[in-house]
Order: sequence, then C-alpha cells, then structure tokens
Amino acid sequence: MTKHAEIPVGCWPAVLRDEFAAAYAGEKTVDAFLSRVGTIWPKPFIETGTGKGKFRAWRKIDLDQAIGVTAGNVDPEAW
Repeated sequence: MTKHAEIPVGCWPAVLRDEFAAAYAGEKTVDAFLSRVGTIWPKPFIETGTGKGKFRAWRKIDLDQAIGVTAGNVDPEAW
C-alpha cells in the first residue's frame, strides 16, 4: 500500500516522520521520497526498529539544506 504525503496544518515541526518529510520535500508519495533517501535527500537522523514497527525521522533543517534553503536566505532562482 502506498502512503500519500500530506502537509500538516499550520506549520512544519522541527522533526519530521516519513509522511511529513516526504510532503515537505515535495515528493508525491512516501515511497518516492524513500527511494531518494541517501542520494537527493539525507538519511534520517533517527532510524530504529524493523518492518511495520520501523521508525524514521528527519530534521527539517537537514531537508532545508538538501533543498538549498538557509535561514532567511532563499534563492529565487531555485524556485
């Protein structure tokens, strides 16, 4: 079953689980996001468990760095 990425209402938390990390990165699905982890997207800073009990989390700041966003400095050419 494919999970669809959803944007949280209000704001982005500092730590993002699979679904939120995928949505924040602009990926259409969690599977698409996970297929690019370690290449385009950083590896999670927390990864525990196995199978359905697996837990992964990314720091928003690490995703920002991969996207090319720095505090208060967004390159308009990148958008």
